[in-house]
Amino acid sequence: MADHMKFLYAILLFTITESVFSLPMAAPSSDTSGPHFISIQGPRVVTAGVRTDFTCSADCTPECTYTWQVSGQQVEGKAVTLTLDGHRDSVELECTALNPTSRDSQSTRKTVEINNPVMVVPTTSSNPLEGDAFSLACKGSGPGITTLWLKDNELFPTDSRMRFTDNNGTLVFSSLLPSDAGFYTCIVANSTIKVASRGYLLSFRTITVTIEGPDTVVAGVEHNFTCVPNCSLECSISWRFKQFPQGSFKASGTLVRWTPARPGLVQDFTCVAENKLAQRTAQYTKRVLVSGPPPTVPPSPPPKPSGSVMERPSFILLTLVCLQLLFALSA
Repeated sequence: MADHMKFLYAILLFTITESVFSLPMAAPSSDTSGPHFISIQGPRVVTAGVRTDFTCSADCTPECTYTWQVSGQQVEGKAVTLTLDGHRDSVELECTALNPTSRDSQSTRKTVEINNPVMVVPTTSSNPLEGDAFSLACKGSGPGITTLWLKDNELFPTDSRMRFTDNNGTLVFSSLLPSDAGFYTCIVANSTIKVASRGYLLSFRTITVTIEGPDTVVAGVEHNFTCVPNCSLECSISWRFKQFPQGSFKASGTLVRWTPARPGLVQDFTCVAENKLAQRTAQYTKRVLVSGPPPTVPPSPPPKPSGSVMERPSFILLTLVCLQLLFALSA
């Protein structure tokens, strides 16, 4: 009996062993894919001086490695934390995902706008003039904040005409000189942040503008209007309309082409010349009246030929009429 049981156990062990060895061996996985669908997560608008996180992700097997390019600097890692100082209006982020096995890669870019609440603004109502008093304020300065002023991105010497007030937040000129012209910025800092301001261009040059074109136009006829800037200071041009012109309209640079739709319209054209750095604008508005088209004169009938029967009856016809009258009287 014991020998019979041993024989059965031997058969069972042999069967199990054969079953195990007959199973296919699982080969190590060699599947790789990606990177696909790469993207950058983070806000499109940030505030200067505020820490902001951005994350790069992609579908990738095995997990990708990530490399950032930010303002010419290379940063490794899936996430990056930025504190932008406000020198620029925007910054471009580039992220590259790399599959470590296949060495395939994919890149994406994201443009981030920088909202800078710190700025230099004039506190004097009039434009700067040589010999006049003038003052600039660093908006964003205040108690507990260190304020540093720059002219043309450099520290500048002061003289008896200049003084700082409001904890260095305001720069006052008692009398402007030509040498005071330049691009003024301020840097504000406390224990946690440091932000460079948007600047102000102090210039003694002027900006004026006018519009050339008719004051009265005809409906259905194309008319041209030209914005003519007179800018000793560099300026940009734009058109503004309180009410968009009715009819065919096209604006290109300083030129506007307009074909009014109907008579009776009153249209205001406004041209604006601006220099944002100097925070200075000039504008001119022209009011245009639209009249009806000129009245249509009907064509005159063609002249009748001279010497025709209608103008000069023939002698024979007159004779016949006279004979008929004589016969009628004698009857």
